[in-house]
Amino acid sequence: MTVPPGDATGLIRGRLRSWVATAPGERIALVMIVRDEASNLERCLASAVPWVDEMVVVDTGSADATVEIAESFGARVGHFAWCDNFAGARNAALGLATADWVLQLDGDEVLEAETASALRQVVHEYAAHGGATCFALPVRSYWPAREGSDIADAPTVHRGSRLFRRLPGVCWVGDVHETVMTDGSWTGPDMEYIDADAPLIDHFGYAVDRETLQRKSARNQSLLEHAYQRTRAGGYYAFKLGQHAITDGHPVDALRWLRLSVAEALAEPRPARFVTSSVEHLARLLMEFDASPSSLAETLPDHPASSGAHPLVDEAVGAIRRVLGIYGQATSVWQRLAEASIRLGDRREALRAYRMVLDQAPDQADALLGYASALSDDTPAVMGILDRFLAVHGPRDAVCAWRGELQRSSGDIQQAYDFLYATLRDHPEFLQTRVTLASLLVDAGAANEALETLAPVVDVPTAPVMMFEVLARAFSSLGQVDAAVHARMLASARELEGGGSDDTLVPPPVVASQ
Repeated sequence: MTVPPGDATGLIRGRLRSWVATAPGERIALVMIVRDEASNLERCLASAVPWVDEMVVVDTGSADATVEIAESFGARVGHFAWCDNFAGARNAALGLATADWVLQLDGDEVLEAETASALRQVVHEYAAHGGATCFALPVRSYWPAREGSDIADAPTVHRGSRLFRRLPGVCWVGDVHETVMTDGSWTGPDMEYIDADAPLIDHFGYAVDRETLQRKSARNQSLLEHAYQRTRAGGYYAFKLGQHAITDGHPVDALRWLRLSVAEALAEPRPARFVTSSVEHLARLLMEFDASPSSLAETLPDHPASSGAHPLVDEAVGAIRRVLGIYGQATSVWQRLAEASIRLGDRREALRAYRMVLDQAPDQADALLGYASALSDDTPAVMGILDRFLAVHGPRDAVCAWRGELQRSSGDIQQAYDFLYATLRDHPEFLQTRVTLASLLVDAGAANEALETLAPVVDVPTAPVMMFEVLARAFSSLGQVDAAVHARMLASARELEGGGSDDTLVPPPVVASQ
């Protein structure tokens, strides 16, 4: 084990050597509660130690080497008798911190190495502002494989209140799934909650076997239900119960809890920041149910009446606008408004919402792609946005295929070919890009080259329907009628199966503005 310089001569235990060099007002304390985290803690602390000035670790009853590992990193270690109250334990740890800012990590988390330096940048930019400030950082959770599969589910990203200024009256609230708020002793202005795109926190606590995950979920569910019976907490516990229902695959229960959460939060004189996450989840679920009328009829027979064609989307927009009236800088909520507006056919409102997101987060991936889709009738603008996306986020199959198709449809055949060919050379695994290039070749009278382009992926299980349609066109142009018919039959069969990888080479057009 490499022991970092955490207990230098003349420093208070827990303060790192960087304490002296860091400007007052910008010092950061890592504050943690842990129990039996010996297998994870070294990795966690090592990821944070270059970027913090103090380490506080409170143990809640470990039977392994957790405490010894924390001490080896120079952390100030405390002990807390566990009482089924996460906020109580975290606030005990908070009481041992002396730095200006607090970073919360759990033992099964790490700061992503590529973005960790942003921690200092965020604090430096806001150090002089004063007041209660809390940053919602992106947290990327990893998941196990579903039953019967060897492939892990894709990681999911949410925002969590993980970095805040240490001030009297600022603390954690909530028995479980606790959040950062001001308490009754706070007399200053309302806490400012700010979304930060970095640093990113990687969370591995869900990447365990399904049985362990179910035990954790059942424990937290029980704690939340008991807490909800004691107090509504301004909609917070209903929000967390809604999140649990989503994770456990119970969308109808989730919808019920999230509706309660938003209603309870908006009934408060000053709704807490979590209402932005609550309405974001609510809007997503409402739009999913709206897109599945049969499911809606079976599971939600009493959904709100509306004169519109999309009553649940109307409900989502109404809730979103109320929340944006309070938290107008919540980029994730603006993103949901943009998506809902597209569903309602209101392109003007969608464009406005996407611009609000991009004004605050110019490189936000979903907003860039959504904005480009909403601008689909302005090819030069879309090309510029796609180039910006690729410059920031790197090559993505669907985006590269979209860009190439735009060039082709604009008549820039050679430029489209050059771009698609170069992309495929560097990323031969890109299926949509490959199909787009093959389609271009067929249109250009180079059917044999198109067949050569598609040959390496003909047997790929995730090959899109469009690939077989391009194959059929290529065979037809070569006069191979039987092969063309066979390709069309394969396309029909794949379509009945639900298709392969994303079959849409370019985003669907957005309807005209109302």
